[in-house]
Amino acid sequence: MQVRDIISQMAQRAFSFQFHDGILDMYNARDYGATEPDYKTGFNHLASILTEDQMQALNHMENTYIARRNYAAEYGFKCGLYGAFRQFFGSSGARDAGFDDLVGNDLLMQPRMQRHHENYTNIELCNKIDAEIMATLSKDDQEHMVSVACAWQQRVYSAAMDGFYCGYRAAYDLMESINPLVKVQNMDKILTMEYHLGYIKPYSEVERLQNMAA
Repeated sequence: MQVRDIISQMAQRAFSFQFHDGILDMYNARDYGATEPDYKTGFNHLASILTEDQMQALNHMENTYIARRNYAAEYGFKCGLYGAFRQFFGSSGARDAGFDDLVGNDLLMQPRMQRHHENYTNIELCNKIDAEIMATLSKDDQEHMVSVACAWQQRVYSAAMDGFYCGYRAAYDLMESINPLVKVQNMDKILTMEYHLGYIKPYSEVERLQNMAA
């Protein structure tokens, strides 16, 4: 077996369905306000008014968004690994360990997103299906289509961010197994990154939430 085959098998195991289920669990653990309720309302309404062909197209769009979410999670994980190593070895001072540059500007924004060929094809397909369905709807019904698209865009973005964070944590855990002090030595950078991406809150906010729950 060649080294590239071993690496390929490692990647397949790393990005198994358990990985993507974990990314989905991280998403579901957060409160996105009205995004998910509006999605459910919107999808159910569309299911009641669209033709059979349109519903098939809508389901195809959803499956394509799932592929986009999975790609975002996997690519984010790889970028998180890279960002953590780059941060530790001192070649990056980015407060977010490079998420905005490595993922936000590269995967999620033009023109660099185009280099992710298969994912970009899926983006264009989602936009095409969305536009075709929107063109047949009344203004009020279009709002429901917007709710569906917005929810999926949030899911893709969150998968990219959570994937990045998992990769970031994995890199530091790996380095810690070699150098037990690695996290202590870089705690300021780790905490800054976690705060910048919203994984931790300032203590005043923690206190406020605790008071609200009391």
